[in-house]
Order: sequence, then structure tokens, then C-alpha cells
Amino acid sequence: MSLINLRLENEQIINDHFTNLCCDNYTTPFLKGGQSNADTALNQLNIDKYATKRNNVYPKSKRGSSYLSPYIRHGLLGLNDVWNAVENFEYKDKTKFRDELLWQEFSRHLYAIVGKKSSNYLNYKVEIPNLNIDLYEGMKCISTIEEELESTGYMVNQTRMWYASHNSLRNGQNWNKIEDYMFKHLIDGSRFANRLGWQWVMGSQTGKPYGFSKFQVEKRAPELCNSCELKNNCPIQEWPQTSITEKLEINIDLHNERIFGPQFTKENEKSKPSFVWITGESLGDNDPAASFYNELPIVFIFDINLLNKLQLSTKRINFLLDCLKEINNKKELEVHLDDPKEYLNNKYFASTFAPVPKYREITMQNIPSVEFPAQRLAEPIDFYPSSYSSWKKKIKLKV
Repeated sequence: MSLINLRLENEQIINDHFTNLCCDNYTTPFLKGGQSNADTALNQLNIDKYATKRNNVYPKSKRGSSYLSPYIRHGLLGLNDVWNAVENFEYKDKTKFRDELLWQEFSRHLYAIVGKKSSNYLNYKVEIPNLNIDLYEGMKCISTIEEELESTGYMVNQTRMWYASHNSLRNGQNWNKIEDYMFKHLIDGSRFANRLGWQWVMGSQTGKPYGFSKFQVEKRAPELCNSCELKNNCPIQEWPQTSITEKLEINIDLHNERIFGPQFTKENEKSKPSFVWITGESLGDNDPAASFYNELPIVFIFDINLLNKLQLSTKRINFLLDCLKEINNKKELEVHLDDPKEYLNNKYFASTFAPVPKYREITMQNIPSVEFPAQRLAEPIDFYPSSYSSWKKKIKLKV
């Protein structure tokens, strides 16, 4: 067991504990973690012209991105709080922005149901022809996207779509490998949102592939085309040639509480918890378990085995350390680099349910003394959401 001293600088902590668990040398993200930074970002949120600006890519000054996603991803900002924060903006901007929040909630519902099966084609099988990938070397749009991702830990929605489309439908690489690469570096990286984005782009979720071509780059980031050595010989003039060959069936578990957790606070043990275990899904001040047991110490565990497998960027560790340091300034907190299953064994703790496979795996072996419901924008569902539109028609919002 390794206890991490949060009084040290992030770089020293990472060098002391995470050197062999990360994919890169020490790099800082362009956004700092922590509740105060999340609150500031929300208070300063301006979605004026969001409906028309949200798809802009370069120059960066013309982007309409809110840059809230890392804070939403780690529970510093609840989707319902962000939803309410845009109430007074123009209808078309508010509606488009809230649609993006709903997409995030949809991705969480879908991931809660399919879990690790999200690494496979979901609803449709996609056939990709054999292509000469050497044709695509030197594309300024792709190299610029990668450079920004590795240096900042962020991608706007359009570049995520472009990159996923290019690397899943055109260059013949294993899409899981490139999705892993994005996941390693994105400070808002989540399997639910990231993988669903890839599934949507490939057409394996909807049956309709998204075709990335030169047209989108010229429209959203003309400076990339103008400065590209392949400007007059662009290899992506046309959409990639793909076909949907088969409708797939997926075996799923629709047991509501098992996949979505308790709807109400659940006491599993007569013994009172001695600490609150928080996860990377819920690092904000409004974590239900930590808020209720305000007097109890908090424990966060960096999963050493999972990190060794994932090899995340130091940018992501940096962001998490910022969040944890701010919690440590308010409450008693211990941060460990350990195996959560072993650390939590035979201990009495409270936690907030996280609708991800790893949380369920850990708590099947180590049942929380008290478990709090996950915070949601929409009520849990009892059906398989084959599409966003069908899901949207059936859900019950909690705002």
C-alpha cells in the first residue's frame, strides 16, 4: 500500500509514484482540476451563439466550446446544475447546448447497460475496404489534432468526430487502439462518452457512418487546408468507402438496480461506515456520500493495476491531483496507490454508486455499508437504448 503525500508538488508526486504507470513524460493539462476551478468555469459560462459556433475548430478564438466537460466527467459539476445554468440564454443556443448534456447522459445510460461490450460493434457490423494508408501521411488536419491532444489533453467535438472517422473508417487501423490513445490523453476521457462517439461515427450504433472529408476541414478549419502540403492533392476529397453489412444482436442485463444502482440510499451493513470512499466519477463537493457523512474521513484509491494497464497521460493524473488537493484542504483525505479490492476488504465504508463496470466489480466483492444513488440528469431506464432519439423520447428528466 502506498500513501500519497498531497503536500508535495504534482510533478514530484507523479515522478515518485506514477512514472511507470503513464504513457508520457510530465505534462500539465490546459485546464486545472478542483471544485473552485469548476465553479468559476460554470459561473463564467457564456453560450451566446453556441448553436452556430459549437462546430468551429480553428482558429481557436472562434470556437464555441464550453470547456466544462472535464469537470462534468469527474463529478465536479452535475449535468443538472449545468442544465439549469443556461436557462436565461437564447432558445436555440440553450436547446443545442442542453442537447449535448442529454447526449452525455445517454452515453452514461448506454454504458451502464453494455459496459465492456462497448468495445465491440454495438448494433451494426461495419465493413471497411483495404486501403493504402500511406496515402494519408502528411495530412495537416490529423497531425494538428494529435499535437493539440497530446499537449493540452483536449479536443473539441468536431475534431473528435474527424479523428474517429478517419481512424476507424479510412486508414484501416483497429479502432480500439486509436480510441485507447484518445482516452489516455483526454482529461475528460470516459469510456461512456468516448466509445459512444466512436460507435456513432463508425455507424455501428446508428447504421449511418459519419464521413469525414476535406469539405469539413475547409468549412471549420480552413487554415489547416491552406497550410497543408497535400492541399492540391488531398487524399480525403471523398467520404470513406464503408458499408453496413449486418444488424447485430447484443445480450444485455436490464436488471435496474444492478446496472444503475440504488434509487434511494441503501444500508447494507448494521455497522456504521468509518470512512467515505470516493471515485473518479464523483470528486465534487456535492458527492452524496461525502456530503451526508461530512464528519467522516475520505479515501481515494488510484487503482494501481488499472493504471498499469491503461497507461494514462500525466495530464490526467495532474487533473485528478488538483481535485484531490482541493478536497484535502477542506476535509480529512487519504489518497492511496493500491488495489481497491484489497484496500476495501473487510472495511466499513460509504460510497456513491458509479454506473461503470469497475465500480460494480469492486463493490460486488466489497459491499458498501451505505451506498448512495448516483446523481443523474434523467431517471434510470428499463430498456436497451438502440438510438439517442428513441432514448430521448422515453426518458424522464430530473430537472
